Amino acid sequence: GASSKKRKYEPSEKDMRQIKKVLEVHGGKGAIDLAEKGKAKLQQKRIVKRMAGMAKAGKPTFDLWDEAPAPSSKATASTAGKGKRTKMVAVPVGKPAMGGTNPVALVPKQIPLPASSIDSAFDAPIQPAPVISNKQLKARRYAQAKAKPQLAVEIAHPGQSYHPDREQHQDAIGEALSIEIRRNEAEEYKSKPISEGISAFTKEFIMGSDDSEEEESSDEEEEEAGGESAGAVNMKLIKKKGKLTRAQRNKQKRVKAEETALKERRLRKQFMHQINEAHIHNKAVKQTEKEQAERQLELTKLRNEKRKQPLGKDVWGTTSQKDPIRAPSLPVALTEELGRGGKNGGGGLRTVTPKGSLVTDRLESMVSRNMIQKKRDGGRRIVQGKRRPKVKGAQGTEYLLM
Repeated sequence: GASSKKRKYEPSEKDMRQIKKVLEVHGGKGAIDLAEKGKAKLQQKRIVKRMAGMAKAGKPTFDLWDEAPAPSSKATASTAGKGKRTKMVAVPVGKPAMGGTNPVALVPKQIPLPASSIDSAFDAPIQPAPVISNKQLKARRYAQAKAKPQLAVEIAHPGQSYHPDREQHQDAIGEALSIEIRRNEAEEYKSKPISEGISAFTKEFIMGSDDSEEEESSDEEEEEAGGESAGAVNMKLIKKKGKLTRAQRNKQKRVKAEETALKERRLRKQFMHQINEAHIHNKAVKQTEKEQAERQLELTKLRNEKRKQPLGKDVWGTTSQKDPIRAPSLPVALTEELGRGGKNGGGGLRTVTPKGSLVTDRLESMVSRNMIQKKRDGGRRIVQGKRRPKVKGAQGTEYLLM
């Protein structure tokens, strides 16, 4: 009976020293507060441990839809000698079902389970990150290194202000005027017919061809008549060549041999002359190579400067050069619209007429940065005929008209 009773706690000397030290530092009230905090902390740990045990007990330990996977070869080899079976653990996988029960998969206990919270049984499983190959990573790094800088918002021209400087305002008007002139030239070229008819020179040539033909025919008849009479008078007999003697044949051989030797001496002399002029040709080749290297350096410099120019800069001018007919106008107020009647000779913000459109500005900027594509103005090209197989270097001739 006495052994079953709880033994009275008797603090040791070390505990007494620590208690005295706490009382000296925090006092009696502070020591009581520390004890209450420690007790509450201990109680919280017990609650968390109890909830974790309940959640673990609520997890399903079997699979309702699939059979358990066969144990791995490593696990089989390790347990074959010991005569023990590999312990399988159910892990939630897939999307939670409508009834509240997650699909599970049985995996060997040796594989570490992913760290999860207390409510992992009720949460959707974390999807694994997609596997990216080294080739894709290399392509991404190359694209990032070669990507051109972009300018999201271009700074407006100073002449587009509601109270601009006179010179800057004239510059902005000049840019807007150049866009409109380019648009008018494109429209005139588009509406201009391909041919303006027969030229005056062609008309004169066609109308005067009948008279000239009659004169030429009369002249030809006269020439034919005169040629027949002259041919009858000046006719000469052509003597047939006879057989050459041995002396004549030897002479022809000597003449031909002399001509061949003379030609060889001439070629040898030209070759020696070229060897003597080798330094001149060498100098010319070096000069040509130097000019080509300078030109290549200049082209490389211009190419690098063009590559460094950010996308989205000078949107209005670039769009006008590519498509002058559909390019939007530069939003700038005219001199009469500014209303220069204030104290400083300029208008106010309330009296200025709005110009341009924010939607148009953003769309053109996104097009220049290759973020979106404009709708094609021309309709679909419809060609009647059979489509022939692809031919290298024959773009635009995919159809064979019948």
